[in-house]
Formats: sequence, C-alpha cells, structure tokens
Amino acid sequence: MRGYVDTDWGQLHYRTSGPAVADGGPVAVLFHESPRSSLVYEPIMAALGEYLTAFAFDTPGFGLSDSAPEGATIPEYARIFLQAIDALGIGGFTAVGMKTGSSLATSVVTLAGKDRVPKAVLYALNPPDAEKSEYWAVNWAPDLPVTEDGSIFDYLWKKNVGLYGTDSPRDLSLCVAETVVNLERYNSIYPAVFRFGPTTFELNEKLVAAGVAITVIQPSAEQMTPNDPLEFFHLPGTTDVFMPVTGQFASRAPKEFLEAIVAVAG
Repeated sequence: MRGYVDTDWGQLHYRTSGPAVADGGPVAVLFHESPRSSLVYEPIMAALGEYLTAFAFDTPGFGLSDSAPEGATIPEYARIFLQAIDALGIGGFTAVGMKTGSSLATSVVTLAGKDRVPKAVLYALNPPDAEKSEYWAVNWAPDLPVTEDGSIFDYLWKKNVGLYGTDSPRDLSLCVAETVVNLERYNSIYPAVFRFGPTTFELNEKLVAAGVAITVIQPSAEQMTPNDPLEFFHLPGTTDVFMPVTGQFASRAPKEFLEAIVAVAG
C-alpha cells in the first residue's frame, strides 16, 4: 500500500505494509539512502508486514515527495518526518535508516526521544572527520549536465559500480534511473548530510548513553570511491550485524536484512 501525508513542506509519499497502526503492534519507520527513494525497501516490505507495521518514506526532494526548502538542515528534515509520523497516528516505533537515511533516523530519534523510539537500526558508523565531511559535502554530488552523448548514464553507472560492484545490474540500473528522473534535486540533501556527519556520530553516542538500543548494519566493505575505502567502526554499546554485500541490502541480501530488522523491531 502507498499513500501521501501532508507536512509543512508539502506531501510526503510513503509505502506501508502490515497491520493497521490502531492494532497496537510494533512499528518500524524506514528512511532510505540518497538519491534513491522508498523503492529500495520494496523487496522486503511485504515480508516485514508479516511481523510488524512498516512505513517507508520518500525523503523530501526524492521519489514522489515534495521538495525540501533550499539549505534545509538534517534536524529540519527530522522535524518534517516526525510531523508526518504524528499525522499517521504512529506512537512508539523503531527507526531504521541506511546511509543518508541513517543520519535522518538518528536525528528523528534524537528529536522524538528514547521513550518514543527506544530502538534503532542504523548504517555503519564512522568516526567524525570534519575536514573529510566538508570535502564530500562539496564534491560528492556535483551538478550533472545532460549532453547529447548520454555520458551522464556512463558516469552514474561507474559511480554506482564503485559503491556496489557489478553483481546486481538491476540494482545499478535502478540507482541510475532514480538519479536521472530526479536530476534537478539530485544533490539537494548531500551538503546537509555530510556536514551533519560529525554531529550524527556524537548524537549516536548520546543516544547509546541514554539507553537507546542501536543495531548497526555493517556492509561487507565500505568505500566512497574505489580509491577511498572506509574503515568499519564499532560504537561501544551498539550491536553489529554484518551483511554479505556492500549495500542495497533489501534487494541483494533480503533474508539477512529482514532478519536484522525483525530481530530489533518485531
């Protein structure tokens, strides 16, 4: 099932599965990576609905959601998400976020508080590095010109191969397609995400200290580019769950990813 919910920034599109919220069972709210949409969770949505009520939102500016104001910060995104969650009648929930969605989930949990969001499933954490964060804020998602030679498709294909390898051409195709369809908003959130990176780490330390149970999904490898690998980091007080692939977990490792979410939220 899919729907829209009104917020101060316009409508947010979402996917949902499982029992009605009014039934009172466990709820998971899922936040996706950029520049994708809630489509990334579609391969496991029906299965999640067998254990809990799941909501997967399109981030403002991505998928079918209306755009965020220019220069919006991650805490401002979190406020809009929480407004949407409130409007849907969701009380307590588990927050699930991958990559960009992990920063959004952290900010949502911080805003909502431990009593409402006592558990979270987040993506691999990295120690704060303000210099590197600023570099990627400026350079990760440059404007992409559309030219008659179609080079934009080759550029995006190679960029995603650098992240995920070549074992799933369909996922690579979807990554490229969702970027091109959303091209004018492609880089709208990245400066905010990268600049919030050190704060994300600090907030997760505070959440752990406050008693939020955090499970961290660790990919089989992690890198920004083939020449810029990142090291795994274990945040004390969290539980690590290791995936057999580098990303796109719902489609490339659906069993393992589903089990990881259900073990926390189900």
